[in-house]
Order: sequence, then structure tokens, then C-alpha cells
Amino acid sequence: MLEDIIYLMGGFIKMVESQLSSKYISKDRLETLVDGIFAIAMTLLVFDLPIPHFNNPLTNIAFQNSVYSLLPIFVSLVLSFILLAVFWSIHRRIFIQIRVTNSILLWITIIWLLFIVLVPFTSILDGMYGPEFILARVIFNVNMIGIALFLFLNCYYVSRSDLIYEKADRTKLKSSERSSLLFIVIAVIALLISFITAQWSLIYLLIIPLELLIDKL
Repeated sequence: MLEDIIYLMGGFIKMVESQLSSKYISKDRLETLVDGIFAIAMTLLVFDLPIPHFNNPLTNIAFQNSVYSLLPIFVSLVLSFILLAVFWSIHRRIFIQIRVTNSILLWITIIWLLFIVLVPFTSILDGMYGPEFILARVIFNVNMIGIALFLFLNCYYVSRSDLIYEKADRTKLKSSERSSLLFIVIAVIALLISFITAQWSLIYLLIIPLELLIDKL
């Protein structure tokens, strides 16, 4: 894991050096950074899943209760993993259409990745304290809004720049733009609902069918 982080940092430093010497940057370096950070963030989700510890003699009922107590954390983990997978899929769909990147797209992506690396933290926070405390739910949903917003900015900028291929599929870019807007809307609704009930996360289940529908339009 440490070697992967060092490798990613090295890739980022090389991107910054390239940025200083050229208007355009190879998209391969940025794609590698994105893929690496997503892989680490998705893996860290399961590392935050606690293992029950027992001080008293273990009984079947005590074990069951301990496992059941992990259910909110597990649900938050699964939800976060699925959302990260969908975010990565949309980003991949965008980057297929571009030939190079520049400093603007680079920093839009870097800020977007900042919200991505926060997901393991906000996910475990919501899983452990979300059922009882509104603030934990708010922090998770604000994290999701940040991811969706900068993903939209990513797509919006790319579709209106000279970074894309001449024969780029603009319908795919429009589809990605609509998907990003859908994420923003759903995340904002989830944020508002989280002030009322702890069952706010159910609304995120709408994302997958709606995203698949948008992709076919």
C-alpha cells in the first residue's frame, strides 16, 4: 500500500513538472493517478469495517448482536463502494473522448480526487454515527455533493474545450454531463432528507437505474 502511494505521488510530481513546461499534458498520467486513487479508496472502505471483540464469554446471542450492530456500517460501505464505482465509470467515459489534458482539467480532477479520498472517512463516520447523529449524515452527503459537482465541472469543461478528439462522441459527453447533474440533484435531496430521517441513503439506490437510462438516451 505504501509503495502504491509513493508511486502515485511520483506520478503527480511528474504531471506538475510537465504542466510547467507544456500547455498540454498526456492524459495517461492523469488516468493512472485517478485509477490508483480509486483503487486505494475502494480498498480502504473494507479496512474501516471493525471486527467485534468480546471481553466476556462468547455466546451465540452476543455474537449475533455484535454482527447485527455492524449492519449500518456495512450498508454504508456497500453504498460507498457502488457510488465510487459509478463515479469512476462516468469519469472513464469522459476521458475516452479526450486526447490530452491541460492545467485547468488537471486541477479540476485533483480537487475532485480530494473528495474521493475522503469517502472512506465519511463512509465509516456515517455508518457508525449516522443512525443517531445528523452531522455524520450531513458530512457524508456534502462529500457526495462535492464529488458530483467536480465531476460535472470535469465533463462540462472537457465538452467545451479543444482537448477532445475530432471524432469524439459528443452524445457520450452529454450523457456524462446529465449523469453528473443527476448525482448533484440526488445528493442534495439526500442531504435534505438526512435532516429528517436516518433512512436517507435509500434515495441513492435510484442512481444506478437512472444512470443506465440516461446512458441509453
